Amino acid sequence: MAGKVKWVTDIEKSVLINNFEKRGWVQVTENEDWNFYWMSVQTIRNVFSVETGYRLSDDQIVNHFPNHYELTRKDLMVKNIKRYRKELEKEGSPLAEKDENGKYLYLDFVPVTYMLPADYNLFVEEFRKSPSSTWIMKPCGKAQGKGIFLINKLSQIKKWSRDSKTSSFVSQSNKEAYVISLYINNPLLIGGRKFDLRLYVLVSTYRPLRCYMYKLGFCRFCTVKYTPSTSELDNMFVHLTNVAIQKHGEDYNHIHGGKWTVSNLRLYLESTRGKEVTSKLFDEIHWIIVQSLKAVAVNASPSLTSSTANDRILKYNLINDTLNIAVPNGEIPDCKWNKSPPKEVLGNYEILYDEELAQGDGADRELRSRQGQSLGPRTGRSRDSGRAVLTTWK
Repeated sequence: MAGKVKWVTDIEKSVLINNFEKRGWVQVTENEDWNFYWMSVQTIRNVFSVETGYRLSDDQIVNHFPNHYELTRKDLMVKNIKRYRKELEKEGSPLAEKDENGKYLYLDFVPVTYMLPADYNLFVEEFRKSPSSTWIMKPCGKAQGKGIFLINKLSQIKKWSRDSKTSSFVSQSNKEAYVISLYINNPLLIGGRKFDLRLYVLVSTYRPLRCYMYKLGFCRFCTVKYTPSTSELDNMFVHLTNVAIQKHGEDYNHIHGGKWTVSNLRLYLESTRGKEVTSKLFDEIHWIIVQSLKAVAVNASPSLTSSTANDRILKYNLINDTLNIAVPNGEIPDCKWNKSPPKEVLGNYEILYDEELAQGDGADRELRSRQGQSLGPRTGRSRDSGRAVLTTWK
């Protein structure tokens, strides 16, 4: 009979510990032999640093890929997606096709973005093409809305260019790195308010890429109605959906936390925009997720803090379903086991992309699905032709 899984974590959250304990797993310390370690971002950074040189044994797994920051740090995410697009262009991939204006037809999902202070001159050149535009500044290494602000004048970011006293360029190492992106000033609103999506994606392996989408994600709403007015650029209750920001607002609801389930969002959109448009929207969200994962060959630390009772239940079930996939049958991990788990153990996950299954068709399959051509049995109806077309590209 196989031994019990030995676990350790440096994150004291009940949604984690209750899931470990209900499986009868054995808690150990980090200095003992362990099979499963749920690590904080800082710990994963330390454990897998070049200096440490730590290597997992065949019966050990952790909750992060060591290079997760390549996608979860804002500046590195942009760098990797830009590089990915250029690589596809060099390969002559149809996925990298552009229109007559040089805009990507299928990979245009990142707003115009620059790194500051490194790209300051490039940014100024772009800003002057449309001086009435609004841009959003985000510190590269922070989360929960910290340090984010909006600008519509170059004078507002002068400290990222020149020292006002000496008019000489300030050393870049003295200033915190930011990304600056063209602000989307006409976002989709519900009840007049901005919202974003918190979606959970489990990546079980990168080679080959296999990932799962959790069906029970949620939306986070602002507490104040949106306006593009420049007089409200400093009002973060209008522009940022982070709970860490919104919970301080006068209109924040501590019962539902300003959240909607993704299933409720889908029902709302189907009733107001139609099923076809809604299916296309979620289809394209899935497309962005997979292409982003391919670009790094993930939020590194999704919050396990529960702001409402429903939040706690969701995150407990999320961890439960994650463990069922990552540690099949609750047995001691084996890195050589590289099969897709049976559908009955997926819980609220569904397969989002399996590279092994997709390799036979390659980029051509993905391109045809982008264009709405029929690829298989899972079909919907094309508004233009009435022909059956695949409503999910995978």
